[in-house]
Amino acid sequence: MPIAIAPPQTDVEICSAACSLVGKSSFNTIEAGGPFARDASIFYGTLVSAELGSNRWRFALKEDPMAIITTLVTQVDGYQYYWELPADCLMLLKIIQNNTRGSMNDWQVFGDRVLLNAKQNQTAIYCRNVPVSKWPAPFALYIVFALADMLSLSVTNSDRMVARIQSGLQEWHARALFADGQNSPVRAMRSRPWINVRNAFITRGGGR
Repeated sequence: MPIAIAPPQTDVEICSAACSLVGKSSFNTIEAGGPFARDASIFYGTLVSAELGSNRWRFALKEDPMAIITTLVTQVDGYQYYWELPADCLMLLKIIQNNTRGSMNDWQVFGDRVLLNAKQNQTAIYCRNVPVSKWPAPFALYIVFALADMLSLSVTNSDRMVARIQSGLQEWHARALFADGQNSPVRAMRSRPWINVRNAFITRGGGR
């Protein structure tokens, strides 16, 4: 019977695979995996939220039209309005002005709000948690090895095992970044300060 080839679909599958890498038995539910699986699930939630909230993974980006913008009762640092951050927002990346092609630079995150000086025609781009079923396969393996790396500290004294897990972690991190980077066309550099300075130096007769 052929093996079904499919990426993991659930959080439990990720935790089970990570536990298998450090020599523990696999499981279908966290309860069946016992105390070690429960500990793994605790690390897992923090790990995934931290990773998706500290990197610009394209598959985890979301747009929000910023429909409700409220006037501040008292201005803060010169800002007049605020927008409540969505509950699923892990990191706000930028705010786009809908009637222009550029990003708006006049905003500031303040607690669970974003302070603004404009009240309409804006869209927020932010990172969020997404279910495992929406992860690219290389990212799923990266998280498996990242979780295994965290768990290995408590189950082994073997430097060789830890080194092999860390090697796999680095490999799948690189592959995940590469795969994520293919989701955008190649663009010319907009700012080239080092090249411009070099050309200016040559134009003035330098380096001859």
